[in-house]
Amino acid sequence: MLFVSLAGILEVRACPHGRGVFALRGFAAGEPLRSFHDVVLTTSPASPPWRRWAMIVGRTADGKHLFWDEEPEGSSDYWSNFLDHGDTPNVRFQIDLTGRTARLVATRAIDAGDELLLNYREYDSDNWAPS
Repeated sequence: MLFVSLAGILEVRACPHGRGVFALRGFAAGEPLRSFHDVVLTTSPASPPWRRWAMIVGRTADGKHLFWDEEPEGSSDYWSNFLDHGDTPNVRFQIDLTGRTARLVATRAIDAGDELLLNYREYDSDNWAPS
């Protein structure tokens, strides 16, 4: 299955660990790839635990995990559910929990064809990440 998103900038395609997000053009270090508004933050994500698509991005005042919930199928940002973990990431989210916004930014140069990788544990040590 091939799912092209963001007008030829990124695509979701098969990779050794299922599906991943790949760059269709190069990006410079520090370059923003996408901004997200009205990010859904919740203590009870829609994603069941075995899917692990909701990412822990903080804690509530009483210490509960605060998740950035998955994007629903049909959303223009559904592709973001397929950003995979990497110990040497090339993108990161700059998240504003109060404003419920985020920006996906290149942390180093990305070539066309590279898979976009986040370090899930950068946001919370309890995030699941493959070993």
